[in-house]
Amino acid sequence: MSGITIVTGATGRLGQRVVRRLLERKERVRVLTRRPQDAARLWGDRVELAAGDFAEPSRLPAVFSGAERLFLLSPIGERLAAYQNGAIDAAVAAGIGRIVKISGSDWTIENADRSVSGAAHAEVEAHLKRSGVPHVAIRPNAWMQVSLAPVVAAAARGEHLPVRYGGAAVSYIDAEDIAEVAVHALLAEKLIDGPLVLTGGEALTAVDIARIAAGVLKRPLALSETAHAGVPPHLAAFERRAIAEFIELMVEGLAASVTDTVKRLTGRPPRSAERFLANQFASASPLKVSTGEKTWH
Repeated sequence: MSGITIVTGATGRLGQRVVRRLLERKERVRVLTRRPQDAARLWGDRVELAAGDFAEPSRLPAVFSGAERLFLLSPIGERLAAYQNGAIDAAVAAGIGRIVKISGSDWTIENADRSVSGAAHAEVEAHLKRSGVPHVAIRPNAWMQVSLAPVVAAAARGEHLPVRYGGAAVSYIDAEDIAEVAVHALLAEKLIDGPLVLTGGEALTAVDIARIAAGVLKRPLALSETAHAGVPPHLAAFERRAIAEFIELMVEGLAASVTDTVKRLTGRPPRSAERFLANQFASASPLKVSTGEKTWH
């Protein structure tokens, strides 16, 4: 395929990775962003900048004009479904030929009655189907960059590592793998059947993560069930509820499934938690971590 790819959420942790990969492939990229200065700092004149966001639907037809593909991503929020559905309508009107949507985790969508985020993404996926535009929905499991951040932060502060999700196993996935699959889905000559459920290569408990981290750092690390990795207080009520529901579902072990989607589409296994933690610890330079009642080497 050729032509322009619209990337939304382009200055975020996943959008940046998608833009980088598209530019590496010499693709034409147009980013829809609320922060054009940030986008200009990241990519200069290598991308086309379109200032705006989903809250301004009247601007979207002009932004989407002449594009062939849309990478659809927006943060968790109360207006997610309305904003993304409006973007889909504008994309259809503009003649965009393919949409790749980053959706919710499979276990949130399958339990939409217990997840406001899953319900919102399910609504958007249904709208995509009704629209008739060729599309792929990508359902990533728990992101390493989000779910394992408290582990890295606790080590950096010299604290015990938190026991998250009640000790249930989780198949964490690296955002690099999500971005790689997304770009593959955007550019593949033939549309890939979806939804694509992305997971890591194995399901890991808090004990497993502690052992891996201790092996990376080559020193003992302690786990504590009283260590807290809470929801950031600055988040809006909808986001706080969504995250609390994620945690409840993960405690039940619903995020432990492992798929072969990454390997099937990229030809290699998903990036490992060990690799991710090694990179994070190398950049974070964590302090010496206290030992405690439960310590792994």
